[in-house]
Amino acid sequence: MALNLIDLLEQLTITIDSVDGQHLGSGTLIKVENDFYVLTAAHCVLEESEQEFNPENVKIYNKTYGTLPLEMIKVGKPSIDAILLKVSSSVEFPNYPEIHYTDDYLFPSLEFCFRGKPKSPSGKLYTVYNCSINGKDEQGFINVSIPSPFYTNYQGETGAEVLDGFSGSGLIIQNHKRLYYCGMVCSVSDDNFCGVDCISISTIAENQSINIPISADLPDTSEIVEFDVKRLRKEITKEIVQSAEDSNNVAVKNLKRKMNLFLPDWDQDDLENFVSDMLTWDVLYKDKVKANPTFKDLIDESKDVLSAGSKKYVVNSSREGNRYFHDIKKDFKDIVASFLDEHPTWKRYISTVSNGEIAKYLANCNLDFKE
Repeated sequence: MALNLIDLLEQLTITIDSVDGQHLGSGTLIKVENDFYVLTAAHCVLEESEQEFNPENVKIYNKTYGTLPLEMIKVGKPSIDAILLKVSSSVEFPNYPEIHYTDDYLFPSLEFCFRGKPKSPSGKLYTVYNCSINGKDEQGFINVSIPSPFYTNYQGETGAEVLDGFSGSGLIIQNHKRLYYCGMVCSVSDDNFCGVDCISISTIAENQSINIPISADLPDTSEIVEFDVKRLRKEITKEIVQSAEDSNNVAVKNLKRKMNLFLPDWDQDDLENFVSDMLTWDVLYKDKVKANPTFKDLIDESKDVLSAGSKKYVVNSSREGNRYFHDIKKDFKDIVASFLDEHPTWKRYISTVSNGEIAKYLANCNLDFKE
Protein backbone atom coordinates (compact mmCIF):
# COMPACT_ATOMS: atom_id res chain seq x y z
CA MET A 1 0.00 0.00 0.00
CA ALA A 2 1.48 3.35 -1.05
CA LEU A 3 -0.19 5.20 1.80
CA ASN A 4 1.47 5.40 5.18
CA LEU A 5 -1.12 3.23 6.85
CA ILE A 6 0.17 3.67 10.40
CA ASP A 7 -0.06 7.47 10.24
CA LEU A 8 -3.50 7.34 8.66
CA LEU A 9 -4.86 4.93 11.24
CA GLU A 10 -3.62 7.18 14.03
CA GLN A 11 -5.64 10.02 12.54
CA LEU A 12 -8.74 7.85 12.34
CA THR A 13 -8.59 5.80 15.54
CA ILE A 14 -10.67 6.89 18.50
CA THR A 15 -10.46 5.76 22.12
CA ILE A 16 -13.53 6.02 24.30
CA ASP A 17 -13.34 6.27 28.09
CA SER A 18 -15.87 6.89 30.81
CA VAL A 19 -15.67 10.17 32.74
CA ASP A 20 -13.88 8.34 35.55
CA GLY A 21 -11.18 7.03 33.18
CA GLN A 22 -12.38 3.48 32.47
CA HIS A 23 -11.64 2.36 28.93
CA LEU A 24 -14.91 1.50 27.18
CA GLY A 25 -13.90 0.77 23.62
CA SER A 26 -12.50 2.06 20.34
CA GLY A 27 -13.95 3.80 17.30
CA THR A 28 -13.24 5.55 14.02
CA LEU A 29 -13.36 9.23 13.15
CA ILE A 30 -15.26 9.46 9.87
CA LYS A 31 -16.35 12.35 7.69
CA VAL A 32 -19.71 12.30 5.92
CA GLU A 33 -20.31 15.32 3.70
CA ASN A 34 -19.09 18.20 5.89
CA ASP A 35 -19.68 16.67 9.30
CA PHE A 36 -17.45 14.49 11.47
CA TYR A 37 -18.67 11.53 13.49
CA VAL A 38 -17.30 8.89 15.80
CA LEU A 39 -18.45 5.48 14.59
CA THR A 40 -18.31 2.87 17.34
CA ALA A 41 -20.10 -0.13 18.78
CA ALA A 42 -23.24 0.86 20.67
CA HIS A 43 -22.46 -1.47 23.56
CA CYS A 44 -19.28 0.53 24.23
CA VAL A 45 -21.25 3.66 25.18
CA LEU A 46 -24.62 2.29 26.23
CA GLU A 47 -25.47 -0.07 29.06
CA GLU A 48 -27.93 -2.79 28.11
CA SER A 49 -30.64 -1.11 30.16
CA GLU A 50 -30.01 2.36 28.70
CA GLN A 51 -32.22 3.56 25.85
CA GLU A 52 -30.43 6.83 25.11
CA PHE A 53 -26.81 7.89 24.75
CA ASN A 54 -25.73 10.91 26.77
CA PRO A 55 -22.55 12.59 25.39
CA GLU A 56 -21.68 13.84 28.87
CA ASN A 57 -20.95 10.26 29.97
CA VAL A 58 -17.86 9.67 27.81
CA LYS A 59 -14.49 11.11 26.83
CA ILE A 60 -13.48 10.88 23.17
CA TYR A 61 -9.79 11.03 22.30
CA ASN A 62 -7.71 10.90 19.11
CA LYS A 63 -3.89 10.88 19.10
CA THR A 64 -3.66 13.47 16.30
CA TYR A 65 -6.51 15.82 17.20
CA GLY A 66 -6.69 15.39 20.96
CA THR A 67 -9.87 15.34 23.04
CA LEU A 68 -12.96 15.69 20.85
CA PRO A 69 -16.14 17.26 22.22
CA LEU A 70 -19.40 15.82 20.94
CA GLU A 71 -22.49 17.71 19.94
CA MET A 72 -24.77 17.78 22.97
CA ILE A 73 -27.36 15.63 21.27
CA LYS A 74 -28.86 12.61 22.97
CA VAL A 75 -28.97 9.64 20.63
CA GLY A 76 -31.54 6.86 20.93
CA LYS A 77 -30.40 3.26 21.26
CA PRO A 78 -29.90 1.88 17.72
CA SER A 79 -31.39 -1.37 16.44
CA ILE A 80 -27.91 -2.75 15.67
CA ASP A 81 -24.67 -2.64 17.65
CA ALA A 82 -23.37 0.46 15.84
CA ILE A 83 -23.81 4.12 16.71
CA LEU A 84 -22.74 7.43 15.15
CA LEU A 85 -21.80 10.23 17.55
CA LYS A 86 -21.56 13.67 15.98
CA VAL A 87 -18.42 15.67 16.79
CA SER A 88 -18.81 19.33 17.66
CA SER A 89 -18.65 21.57 14.59
CA SER A 90 -16.25 23.83 16.48
CA VAL A 91 -13.43 21.30 16.04
CA GLU A 92 -11.15 21.53 13.00
CA PHE A 93 -9.37 18.54 11.47
CA PRO A 94 -6.39 19.70 9.39
CA ASN A 95 -4.97 17.10 6.99
CA TYR A 96 -7.77 14.65 7.68
CA PRO A 97 -7.21 11.73 5.26
CA GLU A 98 -9.63 10.93 2.47
CA ILE A 99 -11.54 7.83 3.50
CA HIS A 100 -13.75 5.72 1.24
CA TYR A 101 -16.36 3.10 2.02
CA THR A 102 -16.98 -0.21 0.27
CA ASP A 103 -19.15 -3.27 0.67
CA ASP A 104 -16.87 -5.30 -1.62
CA TYR A 105 -14.94 -6.87 1.26
CA LEU A 106 -15.10 -10.33 -0.39
CA PHE A 107 -12.88 -9.28 -3.28
CA PRO A 108 -10.14 -11.93 -3.71
CA SER A 109 -6.75 -11.38 -2.06
CA LEU A 110 -7.73 -8.51 0.20
CA GLU A 111 -6.01 -8.14 3.56
CA PHE A 112 -7.51 -6.20 6.45
CA CYS A 113 -6.49 -4.50 9.64
CA PHE A 114 -8.09 -2.73 12.57
CA ARG A 115 -6.62 -0.45 15.21
CA GLY A 116 -7.80 0.12 18.74
CA LYS A 117 -6.92 0.13 22.38
CA PRO A 118 -7.19 -3.11 24.37
CA LYS A 119 -8.21 -3.07 28.00
CA SER A 120 -4.65 -3.75 29.13
CA PRO A 121 -2.47 -2.03 31.75
CA SER A 122 -0.16 -0.55 29.08
CA GLY A 123 -2.88 1.70 27.68
CA LYS A 124 -1.25 1.56 24.24
CA LEU A 125 -3.02 1.41 20.91
CA TYR A 126 -2.31 -1.53 18.62
CA THR A 127 -3.01 -2.42 15.00
CA VAL A 128 -4.02 -5.98 14.17
CA TYR A 129 -2.69 -6.66 10.65
CA ASN A 130 -3.04 -9.33 7.94
CA CYS A 131 -6.61 -10.33 8.69
CA SER A 132 -8.84 -12.12 6.19
CA ILE A 133 -12.57 -12.60 5.67
CA ASN A 134 -13.91 -15.99 6.73
CA GLY A 135 -17.46 -15.46 5.44
CA LYS A 136 -20.70 -14.35 7.07
CA ASP A 137 -22.56 -16.08 9.86
CA GLU A 138 -26.31 -16.64 10.20
CA GLN A 139 -26.74 -13.33 12.03
CA GLY A 140 -25.13 -11.42 9.14
CA PHE A 141 -21.87 -10.63 10.92
CA ILE A 142 -18.66 -10.68 8.89
CA ASN A 143 -16.31 -13.25 10.41
CA VAL A 144 -12.75 -11.90 10.25
CA SER A 145 -9.86 -14.29 10.86
CA ILE A 146 -6.84 -12.79 12.58
CA PRO A 147 -3.28 -14.16 12.85
CA SER A 148 -2.74 -16.16 16.03
CA PRO A 149 0.00 -13.88 17.46
CA PHE A 150 -2.60 -11.11 17.78
CA TYR A 151 -5.00 -13.54 19.44
CA THR A 152 -2.69 -14.56 22.27
CA ASN A 153 -0.87 -12.40 24.80
CA TYR A 154 2.44 -13.08 26.50
CA GLN A 155 0.60 -14.87 29.35
CA GLY A 156 -1.02 -17.32 26.92
CA GLU A 157 -4.48 -15.83 27.25
CA THR A 158 -6.61 -15.81 24.12
CA GLY A 159 -9.76 -14.28 22.69
CA ALA A 160 -11.76 -11.68 24.56
CA GLU A 161 -9.12 -11.33 27.28
CA VAL A 162 -6.67 -10.09 24.65
CA LEU A 163 -8.97 -8.24 22.25
CA ASP A 164 -11.34 -6.73 24.80
CA GLY A 165 -11.39 -3.00 24.09
CA PHE A 166 -11.12 -3.28 20.30
CA SER A 167 -14.91 -3.19 19.89
CA GLY A 168 -15.83 -0.26 17.68
CA SER A 169 -12.57 -0.37 15.70
CA GLY A 170 -12.83 0.15 11.94
CA LEU A 171 -12.11 -2.73 9.57
CA ILE A 172 -9.76 -1.25 6.94
CA ILE A 173 -8.40 -2.77 3.72
CA GLN A 174 -4.62 -2.73 4.21
CA ASN A 175 -3.41 -3.70 0.71
CA HIS A 176 -5.26 -1.17 -1.43
CA LYS A 177 -3.77 2.12 -2.58
CA ARG A 178 -6.77 4.00 -1.20
CA LEU A 179 -8.10 4.04 2.34
CA TYR A 180 -11.24 1.87 2.42
CA TYR A 181 -13.46 1.29 5.44
CA CYS A 182 -15.47 -1.96 5.20
CA GLY A 183 -17.01 -2.53 8.59
CA MET A 184 -16.80 -2.22 12.35
CA VAL A 185 -15.54 -4.69 14.94
CA CYS A 186 -18.40 -5.47 17.30
CA SER A 187 -17.25 -8.54 19.23
CA VAL A 188 -14.68 -11.26 19.62
CA SER A 189 -15.98 -14.50 18.16
CA ASP A 190 -17.43 -16.73 20.86
CA ASP A 191 -16.93 -20.00 18.98
CA ASN A 192 -13.75 -21.90 18.13
CA PHE A 193 -12.84 -19.58 15.28
CA CYS A 194 -9.90 -17.23 15.98
CA GLY A 195 -11.16 -13.83 15.02
CA VAL A 196 -13.64 -11.03 15.45
CA ASP A 197 -17.18 -10.42 14.23
CA CYS A 198 -17.86 -7.22 12.30
CA ILE A 199 -20.86 -5.29 11.02
CA SER A 200 -20.57 -4.24 7.37
CA ILE A 201 -20.64 -0.55 6.49
CA SER A 202 -23.72 -1.14 4.32
CA THR A 203 -25.62 -2.57 7.31
CA ILE A 204 -24.52 0.39 9.40
CA ALA A 205 -25.60 2.86 6.70
CA GLU A 206 -29.02 1.24 6.37
CA ASN A 207 -29.66 1.91 10.05
CA GLN A 208 -28.53 5.55 10.14
CA SER A 209 -30.21 8.77 9.11
CA ILE A 210 -27.16 10.11 7.24
CA ASN A 211 -26.09 9.17 3.71
CA ILE A 212 -22.79 7.27 3.67
CA PRO A 213 -21.47 6.86 0.08
CA ILE A 214 -20.58 3.18 -0.38
CA SER A 215 -18.88 1.58 -3.40
CA ALA A 216 -20.47 -1.74 -4.32
CA ASP A 217 -17.42 -2.71 -6.42
CA LEU A 218 -13.92 -2.01 -5.22
CA PRO A 219 -12.03 0.01 -7.89
CA ASP A 220 -8.31 -0.07 -8.73
CA THR A 221 -7.83 -3.76 -7.93
CA SER A 222 -5.78 -4.96 -10.91
CA GLU A 223 -2.50 -4.95 -8.96
CA ILE A 224 -4.02 -7.06 -6.20
CA VAL A 225 -5.37 -9.63 -8.65
CA GLU A 226 -2.20 -9.86 -10.74
CA PHE A 227 -0.04 -10.33 -7.67
CA ASP A 228 -2.29 -13.13 -6.43
CA VAL A 229 -2.20 -15.10 -9.68
CA LYS A 230 1.56 -14.76 -10.00
CA ARG A 231 2.06 -15.88 -6.41
CA LEU A 232 -0.14 -18.93 -6.89
CA ARG A 233 1.70 -19.96 -10.05
CA LYS A 234 5.04 -19.71 -8.23
CA GLU A 235 3.71 -22.01 -5.52
CA ILE A 236 2.85 -24.69 -8.09
CA THR A 237 6.37 -26.02 -8.44
CA LYS A 238 7.85 -28.69 -10.66
CA GLU A 239 7.90 -30.95 -7.58
CA ILE A 240 4.10 -30.77 -7.34
CA VAL A 241 3.71 -31.70 -11.01
CA GLN A 242 6.27 -34.50 -10.67
CA SER A 243 4.45 -35.82 -7.62
CA ALA A 244 1.21 -35.98 -9.63
CA GLU A 245 3.00 -37.93 -12.38
CA ASP A 246 4.66 -40.32 -9.94
CA SER A 247 1.31 -41.15 -8.35
CA ASN A 248 0.01 -42.28 -11.74
CA ASN A 249 -2.56 -39.48 -11.61
CA VAL A 250 -5.45 -40.14 -14.01
CA ALA A 251 -5.77 -36.44 -14.86
CA VAL A 252 -2.11 -36.23 -15.90
CA LYS A 253 -2.46 -39.41 -17.96
CA ASN A 254 -5.47 -37.89 -19.75
CA LEU A 255 -3.52 -34.73 -20.47
CA LYS A 256 -0.58 -36.62 -21.93
CA ARG A 257 -2.77 -38.77 -24.19
CA LYS A 258 -4.58 -35.77 -25.61
CA MET A 259 -1.48 -33.62 -25.97
CA ASN A 260 -0.12 -36.24 -28.38
CA LEU A 261 -3.11 -35.46 -30.61
CA PHE A 262 -3.14 -31.66 -30.54
CA LEU A 263 0.37 -30.56 -29.50
CA PRO A 264 3.02 -32.28 -31.61
CA ASP A 265 6.47 -32.58 -30.02
CA TRP A 266 5.23 -31.40 -26.64
CA ASP A 267 7.73 -31.44 -23.78
CA GLN A 268 7.68 -31.45 -19.98
CA ASP A 269 7.30 -27.66 -19.83
CA ASP A 270 4.09 -27.88 -21.88
CA LEU A 271 2.69 -30.48 -19.49
CA GLU A 272 3.65 -28.41 -16.45
CA ASN A 273 1.94 -25.35 -17.94
CA PHE A 274 -1.35 -27.24 -18.30
CA VAL A 275 -1.13 -28.64 -14.79
CA SER A 276 -0.21 -25.21 -13.43
CA ASP A 277 -3.19 -23.63 -15.24
CA MET A 278 -5.48 -26.25 -13.75
CA LEU A 279 -4.16 -26.02 -10.18
CA THR A 280 -3.99 -22.21 -10.18
CA TRP A 281 -7.61 -21.94 -11.26
CA ASP A 282 -8.63 -24.65 -8.79
CA VAL A 283 -7.05 -22.76 -5.87
CA LEU A 284 -8.54 -19.45 -6.98
CA TYR A 285 -12.00 -20.95 -7.33
CA LYS A 286 -11.96 -22.60 -3.90
CA ASP A 287 -10.34 -19.77 -1.99
CA LYS A 288 -11.57 -16.68 -3.81
CA VAL A 289 -14.53 -17.25 -6.10
CA LYS A 290 -16.76 -19.39 -3.88
CA ALA A 291 -16.74 -16.74 -1.16
CA ASN A 292 -17.80 -13.95 -3.51
CA PRO A 293 -21.42 -14.24 -4.71
CA THR A 294 -21.06 -11.68 -7.52
CA PHE A 295 -17.98 -13.24 -9.06
CA LYS A 296 -19.25 -16.79 -8.51
CA ASP A 297 -22.48 -16.06 -10.41
CA LEU A 298 -20.53 -14.66 -13.37
CA ILE A 299 -18.12 -17.61 -13.40
CA ASP A 300 -20.88 -20.21 -13.07
CA GLU A 301 -22.79 -18.65 -15.96
CA SER A 302 -19.72 -18.68 -18.17
CA LYS A 303 -18.99 -22.32 -17.21
CA ASP A 304 -22.54 -23.28 -18.22
CA VAL A 305 -21.90 -21.90 -21.69
CA LEU A 306 -18.46 -23.52 -21.86
CA SER A 307 -19.90 -26.94 -21.09
CA ALA A 308 -22.73 -26.71 -23.64
CA GLY A 309 -22.52 -28.82 -26.78
CA SER A 310 -20.14 -31.60 -27.81
CA LYS A 311 -16.49 -31.23 -26.83
CA LYS A 312 -15.20 -34.45 -28.41
CA TYR A 313 -13.06 -34.30 -31.54
CA VAL A 314 -11.82 -37.02 -33.89
CA VAL A 315 -8.63 -35.91 -35.64
CA ASN A 316 -6.57 -37.42 -38.44
CA SER A 317 -3.31 -35.80 -37.39
CA SER A 318 -1.74 -33.79 -34.59
CA ARG A 319 -1.70 -30.79 -36.94
CA GLU A 320 -5.49 -31.01 -37.33
CA GLY A 321 -5.81 -31.45 -33.56
CA ASN A 322 -3.65 -28.39 -32.99
CA ARG A 323 -5.93 -26.31 -35.21
CA TYR A 324 -8.98 -27.52 -33.28
CA PHE A 325 -7.28 -26.80 -29.96
CA HIS A 326 -6.40 -23.20 -30.84
CA ASP A 327 -9.98 -22.59 -32.04
CA ILE A 328 -11.28 -24.04 -28.76
CA LYS A 329 -8.89 -21.91 -26.73
CA LYS A 330 -10.07 -18.76 -28.51
CA ASP A 331 -13.73 -19.76 -28.09
CA PHE A 332 -13.23 -20.42 -24.36
CA LYS A 333 -11.58 -17.07 -23.81
CA ASP A 334 -14.27 -15.24 -25.82
CA ILE A 335 -17.02 -16.90 -23.77
CA VAL A 336 -15.41 -16.00 -20.44
CA ALA A 337 -14.71 -12.47 -21.71
CA SER A 338 -18.37 -12.04 -22.66
CA PHE A 339 -19.24 -12.38 -18.97
CA LEU A 340 -16.28 -10.61 -17.37
CA ASP A 341 -14.93 -8.07 -19.87
CA GLU A 342 -17.37 -5.30 -18.98
CA HIS A 343 -16.97 -5.93 -15.26
CA PRO A 344 -13.90 -3.88 -14.32
CA THR A 345 -13.34 -5.71 -11.06
CA TRP A 346 -13.08 -9.19 -12.57
CA LYS A 347 -11.80 -8.81 -16.13
CA ARG A 348 -8.24 -9.53 -15.03
CA TYR A 349 -9.26 -13.14 -14.41
CA ILE A 350 -10.29 -13.88 -18.01
CA SER A 351 -7.11 -15.75 -19.01
CA THR A 352 -6.84 -17.56 -15.68
CA VAL A 353 -10.43 -18.80 -15.91
CA SER A 354 -10.36 -19.84 -19.57
CA ASN A 355 -6.92 -21.51 -19.42
CA GLY A 356 -7.79 -23.25 -16.18
CA GLU A 357 -11.10 -24.56 -17.49
CA ILE A 358 -9.50 -25.87 -20.68
CA ALA A 359 -6.89 -27.73 -18.65
CA LYS A 360 -9.59 -29.20 -16.39
CA TYR A 361 -11.71 -30.25 -19.37
CA LEU A 362 -8.71 -32.00 -20.90
CA ALA A 363 -7.89 -33.72 -17.61
CA ASN A 364 -11.41 -34.98 -16.91
CA CYS A 365 -12.34 -35.90 -20.51
CA ASN A 366 -15.06 -33.27 -20.92
CA LEU A 367 -12.82 -32.13 -23.75
CA ASP A 368 -11.52 -35.11 -25.67
CA PHE A 369 -9.37 -35.78 -28.73
CA LYS A 370 -9.29 -39.17 -30.42
CA GLU A 371 -7.71 -40.54 -33.56
